[in-house]
Amino acid sequence: MTISKWVNVIFACVAMISFVVFNKSLEWLWSSVEGLTNQSLLGSTYITTTSIIAAALAAAFTFWLYRRPGTFSYLGEVVVELDKVTWPTLDETKRSTLIVIVFTVLLSSYLAVFDQIWKWVTDFIIKAGV
Repeated sequence: MTISKWVNVIFACVAMISFVVFNKSLEWLWSSVEGLTNQSLLGSTYITTTSIIAAALAAAFTFWLYRRPGTFSYLGEVVVELDKVTWPTLDETKRSTLIVIVFTVLLSSYLAVFDQIWKWVTDFIIKAGV
């Protein structure tokens, strides 16, 4: 895919994410105001007053971002830089994940042993003082 297509995909993702954020925020605000009910439109429980407002806000926000002079070029540069990244193979990822898991288990065990030792020492000091 060309750079401009990737940038347009990013804008589509921004539109979807902003719709979800606006919709949840509006539902919360709408429910906190006494006397306002979030009415279902067209007989669907998914198309409500807040979802229509959220869709309009998400579209306006995405259009505003799209029209900003530096946003498109900045995202294009991000796509170009991500294309330069050397991504690990599946085997390298599996090996690295296994190393992280083993190290985490070993470190957790080490900390658990020393936690029990210090618990024993502090219990001994506290009980000896009583």
